[in-house]
Amino acid sequence: STPSYRIAMGWPFCPSCRATLSVNASGSVSCAVCPYQSSLSSLSVLPSSTTVSSDTVTPLWAKSDEEQAALKASTEPVRATVEEPCVKCGAPEVGFYTVQLRSVDEGQTVFYECPQCKHTWSINN
Repeated sequence: STPSYRIAMGWPFCPSCRATLSVNASGSVSCAVCPYQSSLSSLSVLPSSTTVSSDTVTPLWAKSDEEQAALKASTEPVRATVEEPCVKCGAPEVGFYTVQLRSVDEGQTVFYECPQCKHTWSINN
């Protein structure tokens, strides 16, 4: 006897081997795994709903040169800040970011940038 979970499987699965069925523009239904073939008109159960993927955000590197230039010109980089004095001008707060420059088992390198004098320095943690 056929297990009950196999009976519950319907469109778009092949009734012979359970692979996903393909449909071409003329309405022919076929399985790429086994020799099963049919047509949409002969199937008793047809799909009743359609799903559509939502739009995804295009990464900066995939945008055109004009789009990248506009994005880079429109906003200044915003850094996380820390109450640490600038080593050059003494400003009380500086921006920072981290980068993994060495091997994974070593700490990240912290780069600091003073918003007033634009001096940049780093510390290896």
